[in-house]
Amino acid sequence: MSNHLNGDILIQYLVMDFTFQARKGLLQMKIRKKGMATAVLVASATGAAGFGWLSSTTGGFLPGLLAHGCLAATIGGLADWFAVTAIFRKPLGISYRTEILRRNRPRIMRALAEFAGSDLLSREHVMDSLSKQDFSEMAARYLVERGGRERLFALADAVFTRGVETLDMHDLASRLEPMVRRVFSELPLDKMTGDALASALSPATRESALRALAPIAQKVWRDEELQSMLLASIGNIREAYVGDKTMRASLFDMEELSDERLLGRLNEYVETWTGELENGEGELYARFSGWLDSFLRDGERREQIAAAVRRWQDEQVETADVAGRLAQGLELLRENCLLAWRQKLRGYLEGRIDEFLLDTEARARFNAGVLRWFDNLLAAHHAELPQMMERQLSKMTDDELVELVETRVEDDLQMIRINGAVVGSLAGMILYLLTMAAERMWA
Repeated sequence: MSNHLNGDILIQYLVMDFTFQARKGLLQMKIRKKGMATAVLVASATGAAGFGWLSSTTGGFLPGLLAHGCLAATIGGLADWFAVTAIFRKPLGISYRTEILRRNRPRIMRALAEFAGSDLLSREHVMDSLSKQDFSEMAARYLVERGGRERLFALADAVFTRGVETLDMHDLASRLEPMVRRVFSELPLDKMTGDALASALSPATRESALRALAPIAQKVWRDEELQSMLLASIGNIREAYVGDKTMRASLFDMEELSDERLLGRLNEYVETWTGELENGEGELYARFSGWLDSFLRDGERREQIAAAVRRWQDEQVETADVAGRLAQGLELLRENCLLAWRQKLRGYLEGRIDEFLLDTEARARFNAGVLRWFDNLLAAHHAELPQMMERQLSKMTDDELVELVETRVEDDLQMIRINGAVVGSLAGMILYLLTMAAERMWA
């Protein structure tokens, strides 16, 4: 569809350019040749009158010869003027067998269109003209001297930004959902989990995992909401334990075991434990490391964990709102990354433009690509040129068509008038010489 549209535009441009050049570029030639032919006719008529008067007055040979030559030239020029004018209009108002172009307009338009398509605008002629142009130099001058680089950046940025901002993420997510579900369902998460647990059996891996776990545990434990929940839970446990027993309450009071103090001791224990995890040493670290090693070496337990992962995976594939989560993720990605994407697009375009300006091979490829594009368009749509030319010509009035054809053939037509006057003058002088020779012989 796009190539067809481009071809129509190109061919229509060629048709319009042809008619424009024919009506503009040849107008001066029409005026010049027509004036010359008219001047010849006027000169011959003036000469016929002048030399005829001189011949009748003096009776000389040369005036008579020139008078007959000019008279014959005038007759020949008038006859050819009538014939040439009859092609386009009514000479002297005579309508019989005149205005040939207007009366045969359909046939002439078809012939003119075929002539333009097969000769004037042939594929070979057009490509020969285009091959002489350096399109890469035109593009380079536009980019460097006429602000084309910034215009290209602005256009690409506007199109890209508009495209990303108007993209319907929910529609995109719904289209991606089947693929995401299929890919997620095919992931061997159970095997990956089993492999991860098996790889954790090595002391180095286990130590690294425990050390990495320490700062995460510290951050979670120090969370204010968790601390508030723990403080409330300690209060509830203490109240449940003391109840209405006075001895227990007195014991807590003597040891000054308030809720805050109990939470503080618990925090100290956790800090010690996470510190040993982070350092990879200590009794608590050894106990936890040993328990984890025992846990990981239990093959049946590892299989249970992998099976649980698989059940969770199947459940997520069936029930999870994949489209909704994808849409949220895409929206977040668009908000956070649009500026970075635009910057990367500008950097990419800058690199390609610099490469085009400095690399002669790249410019040669560009030039060849433009010529190939034109050639492909002409190859695909050149057969339509006569029809398009005929449609273009059909939009012209009779007067415009007459002017167009007349400007194309005016040179030859006016030369017919000039040649007719010249041939007529020679014929008139030859007849005069023959007449004079016969009179002398018969006398």
